[in-house]
Amino acid sequence: MRVIDIEDINEAMQDQLRFMLHCEEVYRDKISTAAAKILQKKDTKPIVCLTGPSGSGKTTTAMRLKAYLENMGVTVGLVSMDNFFLPVDKRPPEATDWESPYCVDRHALADCILRLAEGQDVEAPWYDFKTGDVGGYRTLHGDKDGIVIAEGIHMLNPLILDLLNGEYTGVYVAPRTRIITHEDRIVNPEQLRVARRMIRDLLGRGHTLRSTVERAQTVDRGELNYIQPNKGNAQIHIDSFHDYEPCILSKYLMELPEFHEQLDDEFVEKHGLTDLMKVVKSVPPLTTPYVPKNSLVREFVGGSIFEY
Repeated sequence: MRVIDIEDINEAMQDQLRFMLHCEEVYRDKISTAAAKILQKKDTKPIVCLTGPSGSGKTTTAMRLKAYLENMGVTVGLVSMDNFFLPVDKRPPEATDWESPYCVDRHALADCILRLAEGQDVEAPWYDFKTGDVGGYRTLHGDKDGIVIAEGIHMLNPLILDLLNGEYTGVYVAPRTRIITHEDRIVNPEQLRVARRMIRDLLGRGHTLRSTVERAQTVDRGELNYIQPNKGNAQIHIDSFHDYEPCILSKYLMELPEFHEQLDDEFVEKHGLTDLMKVVKSVPPLTTPYVPKNSLVREFVGGSIFEY
């Protein structure tokens, strides 16, 4: 477990640009290291199963891995598990909530992945979350000498892995770093992920800050039931925390009128976010405009070159 003291963040923020660039370089090195391990096994394990809990940054990490490998001359197909959700009226009784792996047409997903790895073209579905049904199909191109990255919250679940003939490398992405506050309290990664989702869901999905916080209990329950038990199936673990992240969260949250209107002290304390909010209010906001367009933090605050 890695920890960072809030005083170290405040000291590093005396040179914001340098601090931010250093953090981005650290994450780029994590992508590079993961890519090297994937390439070493490519001939026998051409499939990458990448997962992480909600708010972990797994989607950007998958896209960064894809771009890195392509720059090395490797053809990469990217498959999103979310497009293989079963229509609501066709889900089995085991699909008790949206977090359940039984919501996914895992046989169609595995078939798509394997066929792409064999070099075939596949008509893959895309899921329309507004209608709760398949919205259409798009052609994905396979390459028998390439790599397929399959991304989603259940990609390390044996219900899916067992269908892939052992041809995969597992990657688990999540913020792992803890923040030590002025009062020697610990801000854990779960609180950070809630803050990420608050900004993303307000700016990109129209959800209120309060509703995101209130839904966190259901999201966390799904993580405990379906995601954490399968972490051991990953050969590669990536800590997606960026040391300057509390400062960019401070910038975006403190500028939102909704932050002051909706997140009063009583509500924050009730939902276990008091220490996180103290950090957000005590670090200097990141004001440099030079955050890279491919940065993982842009998955949550906007302005990314990637489409989510």
